[in-house]
Amino acid sequence: MLLLVVSITLNAYNLRHDSILNFITTFFQTALYDDVNGYSSPSIITGDTFRPDLLFLIHTKCLYILELTVGFESNLCKNAMRKREKYKNLINDLNSDYRCVKFVNLSMSSLGVFSDECSTFLDMMNDIGIDKKQQLYIIRKIMNIAIRATYFIFCCRNKIWNGPELLKF
Repeated sequence: MLLLVVSITLNAYNLRHDSILNFITTFFQTALYDDVNGYSSPSIITGDTFRPDLLFLIHTKCLYILELTVGFESNLCKNAMRKREKYKNLINDLNSDYRCVKFVNLSMSSLGVFSDECSTFLDMMNDIGIDKKQQLYIIRKIMNIAIRATYFIFCCRNKIWNGPELLKF
């Protein structure tokens, strides 16, 4: 019974994570590989050991590795450090294939609070030419999706989880 509850909970959290990731991919449209259904797996570039959420390749042959983490506020710093450490070797390995490899640690809480590490996300948006007004829209939209998905998960907490489609806002 405990295994079933854990599985349902993880699927619910994946819904929130993948809904945010789907928005980012849809908005940028420059995603090379994405760890959401319907896109090529990032492991084509990174191998089977690592599967970052999203890879962007911009015109300067710079590869951005985006890793999204959505968790509890109390784990925000710990999650950001864990992800940074996890991808350190991958970044070093890929540096020989690309002019530059940059890690974007998009670590946020289930209520839409961004960690300090998310400044790399702003840097990436600047590098690919997104103006400040659009950046603000993207950030607000990501926060909105996190909050709405968290509310949806809360409302479904005592119900059978049927694996609903990703939330689109």
